[in-house]
Amino acid sequence: MKTVLVTGASGFIGRNLIARLTQEQDINILEFTRGNTLEELSELVQKSDFIYHLAAVMRPQSESDFDINATLTEHITTSIKNAGRPIPLLLTSSIQAELDNAYGKSKIEAEKIANNFNRATHNPTYIYRLTNVFGKWAKPNYSSVVATFCYNIAHGLDISIHNPNTTLNLVYIDDVIDEFMKVLQGEPLLEHDGLYYIPRVFTLTLGELAEKIYEIKKMIDTDTASPAQSDDLFDKFLYTTFMSYATT
Repeated sequence: MKTVLVTGASGFIGRNLIARLTQEQDINILEFTRGNTLEELSELVQKSDFIYHLAAVMRPQSESDFDINATLTEHITTSIKNAGRPIPLLLTSSIQAELDNAYGKSKIEAEKIANNFNRATHNPTYIYRLTNVFGKWAKPNYSSVVATFCYNIAHGLDISIHNPNTTLNLVYIDDVIDEFMKVLQGEPLLEHDGLYYIPRVFTLTLGELAEKIYEIKKMIDTDTASPAQSDDLFDKFLYTTFMSYATT
């Protein structure tokens, strides 16, 4: 039996990951959420054989709250050291780590902490700098434009598009979880710059995304052909995502 700790367990990626982990018969799942204390986190780390560190502050009331993204990572790496044994750590970062904003700076700092920890201890460490992830259970009007568009269009609400030509790189949540499970099994993919990645990326413009979702809504309303039967994987994934919001 392998004990796996998931921080950010109640978040979008965390919920999807736990749903997959519960399908495995030889995995015991530990969860860390905002309701837990740092002392409890230390205790959970001590019990763990693998850690998915997904927890992150994204839209705080104050920019200083972004510091939690680094301090929580520091706390986890220190707790692993105190455990006196290697505990593989998977950290989710963001493409915003490449940008000059408070959130991006906090994520690059978390990456540095994890990388320094790996170099100093040789503890297995996997950093995924994720692009825009979409799929069921993402919170609308929060961090996912796909979730926002799907929810609003499904419920007859307006959407806002500042620049329809803006290019989006999207990854589907099931592809993310598939890759995370491979890491648990010791089979991750490594990119040339030392970061780990999700191999399948869908690229389209913001305007094209809106058009596709409006078309899905029209197909449903008129009871015509469903994108679920499409040969296009993105259309299938987008339809599944849309339906998860249409029924809520």
